[in-house]
Amino acid sequence: MVIPVILLRRCFLLLLLFGQSCVILAEHKMMILEKGVQIPQPDWFKESFLDLGDDLEEAADEQRNLVLYFHQAGCPYCYNLITQVFTHPDVNTRMQQRYDLVSLDLWGDRTITLLDDTELTEKALAVKLKVQYTPTLIFLDSDGSPQLRIDGYRPVDTFIRQLDRLQTATKSVPFQAETTISSEVLGIPLGKPVAIRFIGDKCDHCREFETDILGRSDTLELLKSYTQLTVDLETNPQITLPDGNNVSARTWVSMLGLSYFPAWLLLDAKGEEKLRIDAYVRAFHFNSALEYVSSGAYLREPEFQRFINERGDRLRAKGLKFEILE
Repeated sequence: MVIPVILLRRCFLLLLLFGQSCVILAEHKMMILEKGVQIPQPDWFKESFLDLGDDLEEAADEQRNLVLYFHQAGCPYCYNLITQVFTHPDVNTRMQQRYDLVSLDLWGDRTITLLDDTELTEKALAVKLKVQYTPTLIFLDSDGSPQLRIDGYRPVDTFIRQLDRLQTATKSVPFQAETTISSEVLGIPLGKPVAIRFIGDKCDHCREFETDILGRSDTLELLKSYTQLTVDLETNPQITLPDGNNVSARTWVSMLGLSYFPAWLLLDAKGEEKLRIDAYVRAFHFNSALEYVSSGAYLREPEFQRFINERGDRLRAKGLKFEILE
């Protein structure tokens, strides 16, 4: 594999800035968060008293918008958001000029006052908002309604596209919408969980995922529990929805609110969505998602992040070694 010189230079610059190792993948590189290293917090993050009403007013006075950023300690994807995405000149300028970002700990106990004066802890708000991934960014309108939600890590190119989409949108971008898939209409056999993969046009990240993740024996073993369906947005086939309407694959993707590819919908045997992957992930998190749905673990543990931690502990107890970003 030939690695562009500019990519190597950027990796070297990050090494100088943060003193951490860098992994260069087929299409995207990830900085490794070494054990015990704290994730830096940019000085332009808002110093908030966690009263969202006040924060919205202050943002409006400055003609800015409020962003809720959910993170957790030791999160390698949060680390890469900070060290790679937020350091990119275009992203950095836009975020500092247009947004007030409030940092919230997924497991935190600080009290947040909502717009209706309800008080919740950070972790309770995360549950209320169904935050299943870190990082999660929720961009709010001036009245506190969500304009855009980014669940999980996005590399710079796709993050910039999301900001472009947000700035040109004439109406709020919907939250993730749960869906019921008609197994009969789509020709999917009943009785097994379903994994629907969406691949995009000229999608470098799709090719990377195919090579790095879908070629792994452990991933293939987990996928055996699923009926698999691939929706190719390049060929853009017609999809018959459960209500009988026919729409193009691209229209369906827009209705679902998917914005990163490859994206995955994981459904139970009844065709009900239980988890989606609409972000850049590596094998550990993807395999955890597959096991979470196929094993029915979502029935006893509604918070996917807790299941991830539990699965990691279980693998370590068996003496199995793994790297979160491998």
